[in-house]
Amino acid sequence: MSPRASFTPALSAAIVVAVLAAACTAPPARGRVSERAPASAATGVAPGTPGTGGKGFRGAWDYLYPDDPPERHRPVTVAADESGPWRLRLLADYGVFDQITCVVATAPGVAWAFGFDETWRGRLVALRWDGARWTRYASAQRAYPVAAAASGPDDVWLLLRGARRGQVLHWDGARWAPVGGGGSFARLGSAGRGRAWALDGKEPAIRLSDGGPWRRVPGPGTGMAVRALSVPASGTYWAVTNDMRRGRTALYRRAPGDSWEPVAFGGALPKDTRENSLDLQGVVAASDSDVWAYGTYGARPDPEGDGAPVRDPFAAHWDGRAWRPVAVPKGWRFTDAAVADGQGGLRAVVASTTGDEDAVAAETAVLSLTPTGPATPAEPKIEGGRVVLRGLARVPGTHRFWAVGAAFPVSPDMSASTSVIYGWRP
Repeated sequence: MSPRASFTPALSAAIVVAVLAAACTAPPARGRVSERAPASAATGVAPGTPGTGGKGFRGAWDYLYPDDPPERHRPVTVAADESGPWRLRLLADYGVFDQITCVVATAPGVAWAFGFDETWRGRLVALRWDGARWTRYASAQRAYPVAAAASGPDDVWLLLRGARRGQVLHWDGARWAPVGGGGSFARLGSAGRGRAWALDGKEPAIRLSDGGPWRRVPGPGTGMAVRALSVPASGTYWAVTNDMRRGRTALYRRAPGDSWEPVAFGGALPKDTRENSLDLQGVVAASDSDVWAYGTYGARPDPEGDGAPVRDPFAAHWDGRAWRPVAVPKGWRFTDAAVADGQGGLRAVVASTTGDEDAVAAETAVLSLTPTGPATPAEPKIEGGRVVLRGLARVPGTHRFWAVGAAFPVSPDMSASTSVIYGWRP
């Protein structure tokens, strides 16, 4: 990355002047305010890409609030461990409630990760992997990173949510620049080289941009909000819709030059009944013959009841000829973080639907699904705490992944957190 590379100022007055004042010699991460230096985490990372070995990582973290008396702080040292599938690559304390929320990889030695340093009103944290270390780039932007997507090292897109509105930014390999609009967007993805799609989850349309203003592309039908989308290299659109009048979800596809057509699952998914309903949440299309759809099935919410009913997760895979149901263990729910694994399978961050109701953040895991085998969960461990994952990305051309999130205290009702990035080689 060029030493002069930087985010250019956002055009909207609602966006802080410099989004990322990038510098390759970024300052070390700020530790939590404390009278004991060990309370803040180290910011160095091990050399090498995820899963390649090397000298390993060693850092310290402390999850107590900065105004706690020094005698209460108990920094935990995390030693190097290259023996398992999970490799801790960054442990950095950017604030009391900091987290890394999304990650995108464009090559084995190139990746971006984004988070925030306090709460959703905190400053943007932007990190770049150069094959040896994660480097932080300074930012005055107060925003929450919602999603990141890319088609290559010089085509990266970032969706931010601020206190008042959203903003989309694009990296062309040399600098970041704002893309017009984006105030209501809730999802973002790559639609091929130099193009991105965006959704607000409530509108029956898709927005497309090639770096310029967003243009509206009609979805499958009036009254059908497009809630999820995936566009493989073929250019086919695979869209999950929600009928806002009848409360039913469905999957549609549109090949280049064709019109939208509904996708029939052929009995691979359970049917809606008077008591139970199917709720499609997401779709991931690696190609037109490798598509995953997932969501929940269970009792319909009772308008006069208390709380939401417990629903079971489901998944199905399309191999170009037929849909096949794939068993998903109960007790989990899919999040927005799901990627194709490059081998016909799906890797998805799932959150527990059981446990302490007062927990600040639900337990998470990465669920590995294959078309023919049972789904298996895996989760990283950290000494003295628990890891909550927020984002996942596959390293192109490999069977390795980046997983990002935060380390929390073991006690579920303590909310202080420390940013983490793991390399994962299943």
